[in-house]
Amino acid sequence: MKILIVDDELTALRDLERALKKVVPDADIQKADEVDTALSMVREQEFDVTFLDIHMPEKDGLCLAREIKQIRPMMNIVMVTAFAQYALDAMKLYVSDYILKPAQTDDLRNALANLRNPVQKNRTGLFVRCFGNFEVFLDGEAVHFSRTKVKELFAYLIDRKGSTATNAELRAILWKDEVTDDLKQRKYFAQIVYELRQKLDELGCGDIFVQSRDSYSLIPEKIPCDYYMAINRDAGAMALYEGEYMSQYEWAVHRAGILNQELNKQ
Repeated sequence: MKILIVDDELTALRDLERALKKVVPDADIQKADEVDTALSMVREQEFDVTFLDIHMPEKDGLCLAREIKQIRPMMNIVMVTAFAQYALDAMKLYVSDYILKPAQTDDLRNALANLRNPVQKNRTGLFVRCFGNFEVFLDGEAVHFSRTKVKELFAYLIDRKGSTATNAELRAILWKDEVTDDLKQRKYFAQIVYELRQKLDELGCGDIFVQSRDSYSLIPEKIPCDYYMAINRDAGAMALYEGEYMSQYEWAVHRAGILNQELNKQ
């Protein structure tokens, strides 16, 4: 289990870390005493749960929780504070729990046993997340793509679930209504395809990419992906879907509507 603790008081950070180690001694526990540091860590890493202090000088924990939810919609958040009056506001953010300081081991044990979203037990290898923002992880760490269009090409092929997409279709998706020189666009697209293949080879999964003349596809059976698991009725993956699918891409809205019906999340 990977845990992030965020509190501007160093003593509070150390106290909570010690208490958590008694409850989950094998957990990977990381700490941040500044909001910007915490947000940077959340963007770079996939944590199972984040413990947030509500009162911090730069930004209160409730605002930080909202930002974290935008970055990692499926991340579990536990609010920790000395002030009980914020409990209702915290629960409106769909946090997993609300704990009063000083945190007791029984409270922490109960919070971790009743997390809103399932904890990903296996963090090794490639994992593709479509629910919320589209992201790709290798051994639990976010994968960085050379260009945004390389990442979007991969996302669109993931969405196709093994069906082929033509050169023209993919260029229309990537450039939408942008007016570009056709020859330059074709050359740019060829470069994007090359960089995607290069990235997949680097990740050790180049065999999932299939190119045949002017069409492209992926082999879904070789790709661990929450979307694929959910449509195969995996209960854990289905529970992760909260109505958001590849949120950064306009073309993914149609698929989200279909998923709302298929997974009974209307």
